[in-house]
Amino acid sequence: MNRALLATLVIGVGAAPSLAAQSMRTFTAERRVNPGQPPLRATLEFGAGRVVVRAGDGPDLYKMRVRYDTDRFAPIQEYDHRTGILHLGLRSIGRGGIRVTSRDQLDQVARFEFAPEVPLVLTASLGSSEAVLDLGGLTLVELGIRTGATRGTVEFSRPTLGSCREAVFTVGATELIALNLANASCGLVRVEGGIGRATLDFGGTWRGDTRVVANLAMGTMTLRIPRGTGVQVRGQRFLTKLNIEGLDRDDDGWSTPDFLRADQKLSIDLETMLAGIDVVWVD
Repeated sequence: MNRALLATLVIGVGAAPSLAAQSMRTFTAERRVNPGQPPLRATLEFGAGRVVVRAGDGPDLYKMRVRYDTDRFAPIQEYDHRTGILHLGLRSIGRGGIRVTSRDQLDQVARFEFAPEVPLVLTASLGSSEAVLDLGGLTLVELGIRTGATRGTVEFSRPTLGSCREAVFTVGATELIALNLANASCGLVRVEGGIGRATLDFGGTWRGDTRVVANLAMGTMTLRIPRGTGVQVRGQRFLTKLNIEGLDRDDDGWSTPDFLRADQKLSIDLETMLAGIDVVWVD
C-alpha cells in the first residue's frame, strides 16, 4: 500500500494464574530514523492489560517499553533495514492465556511511540485491554482498530500530518470512543461490529469531506457532529432506532437543508440491523 516498507507490530500480553507464579520484567527497544526512511505498516496486538500508543517527540523511528510476564511471553525486536519490516512486542512461549484471580495480575503495560514524520499504516487489535491511543501529530495513512471485551479510546488531540485514506473501527462487546476525528482527515470511516457501543466525535479541524459506513448488529452508535456541518444519511436499515434531529426526510434518506452548500460534509451510509443510531449536534 505504501512504497517499500511493511512493518508488523505484534504484541500479546496475558496474566499468570497466580501471583506466586508471576514473574514480571520490563523490556525496552528503540531505533533511530534513517535517511530515506520508507513508510511503516504496523499491526499492534494486545491481549490484556494497559496499552498506550502515541507520536514520539525525539529522533526515534519507534520506541517500545513493555512490562510483561516472563513465565508466558518473550520480547520481540526484529528490524530489517533493507526492507523496513518491523516486528515488536511479545511472543508466547507456550503457556499463554489469561486467567485472572487478582486485579494485580492485569498489571501488564505496553507503551509504543512512532516517529511523527514517517507515513504510518496502523492496525491495532486491542483484545480485552484498556487502551488509549492518541494519534494526533502522526503522518497517518490508514487506521484499523479492533476492540474486544473492554473500552478503547482513540483520540486525535491535534491534526495529523497529511491525510488519512481510511479508518476502520471494529467493535465487539465493548465501548469504543473516537475523539476529534476531523483532525485525522480520513476520507472514509467504517464502523463494524456486534453487541457494542461506538461514539464518533467529529470535532477538530476539517480539511476535507468524510464518509461514514456503519454496519452494526445489535450495537449502538453516536455521532457527535459540529453545527454547520452538512450531513446526509443513506442506506438499508432493519429495526434500527434513528435519532437524527435537524435532518429532513427525502427520497433516499435524510439530509440537512444546506447539505450541498456546506463547506464541510459528512455522508453516512447505514448497513445496520437491530442497532441504534444517534446524531448529536455540538457547538
